[in-house]
Amino acid sequence: MTRLDSLGTMIREMSRFGPLRLAVIALLLVVRPLQAQDDYEIGSGDVLSVVVLGQPEMSGDMAVDPDGMLTLPILGKIKASQMTTRELERKITTLLADGYLKRPEVSLAVKEYRSQRVFVMGEVQRPGPYPLKTDRSLLALLGDVGTLSPNAGHEVVVIRPPKESTVPVVEPAVTPQAPENGETAQDDEKSAEDGKNDDSEDPAIIPGAEIFHIDLDELRSGNPEANIQLRAGDTVHFPRAAQVFISGHVGHPGSFRFQRGMTLLQALTLAGGVTERGSAGRTRVLRMIDGKRKKIKVKLTDPVEPNDTIVVPERFF
Repeated sequence: MTRLDSLGTMIREMSRFGPLRLAVIALLLVVRPLQAQDDYEIGSGDVLSVVVLGQPEMSGDMAVDPDGMLTLPILGKIKASQMTTRELERKITTLLADGYLKRPEVSLAVKEYRSQRVFVMGEVQRPGPYPLKTDRSLLALLGDVGTLSPNAGHEVVVIRPPKESTVPVVEPAVTPQAPENGETAQDDEKSAEDGKNDDSEDPAIIPGAEIFHIDLDELRSGNPEANIQLRAGDTVHFPRAAQVFISGHVGHPGSFRFQRGMTLLQALTLAGGVTERGSAGRTRVLRMIDGKRKKIKVKLTDPVEPNDTIVVPERFF
C-alpha cells in the first residue's frame, strides 16, 4: 500500500467523527509536513501555524512579536521565543487544559522562518538578507530572489560557515581584468608569471566553511541533488559569468562571456577573428593549473575554459 493509499484509508476511517472534526483533522495532516525539526528554536518574526483540534476560532497563522511573545485567543500573550516548536506546542496544550478545554489537542508548525535568514549577494536585483520560509530549499529562495542579472553565470555558490561561527562570509574578490589591448604575447606571459601565486579568484571565506557549487540549469530543471536545503547564516552567491580574455592580433581584443562548450575558434570569432598580421596556428592559452598560470598549446577545435587568456601572436613573414 502506498503512502497516498494509506492517507485515503485514514481519512475514510475518520469520517465517522463528523464533517467539522474531519476538516480540522485534515488540516492537521496538511500542516504537519510543514513542521520543522523538533529542535528548531523559535525567534521573533517567525510565523507559526497553530491548530487547536475542534476550535477553529483558536487556530490560524500567528506571528511572534519583536518581544518574542505569541498572542493567542483566550490565552493572550505567551512567551514563544527561545522555545522549540515541540516545547511551545506542549506549553499551549498545558495552558488550555488548565480550565479552558478538556483534553485539548494542539498542533504547531513554523510557516515562515523570519528569524532565520540567509544572505544573498552577487548578480541579483535585490541583494541582502532573505528570511527562510517553510520550504527552505535553494529553489524556493531562487523564486524569492527573482530575475538574475544578465551578467549572472552558470552556477550558484552556497557558503555555509561553521556552526560555532557568527562571522559573515566575505564577498569573493573581483575577477582579474583582461590584458590591455596593446599587450604582446610576451607582456601577457610576464603578467601571468608575476601573478602566478595570486589567489584573488578564490572566494574569501572564513576557515572551516563549507562550499557548495550548484549548477543553475540543474537546479531549475528540478534535479533534487541540486536543490539543497539552506540553513540560517548561509551566504548564497550568484557569481558573475566567467570570462575569456583575448589579446594580440584579433579584430576586437578584450574580455568575452564564457559559454559552455566554447572552442578556441569560437572564442576568436567573438573577438572579430584573427587579423592578417596574426598567426592562428601559434595561438597560445594561459590557464590556471594547480594554482599557477601556465602557457599551453591548443588546437582551434579544443575547448577553452573559464578565465583563460588567449594570446594571438604576430605571424612570421
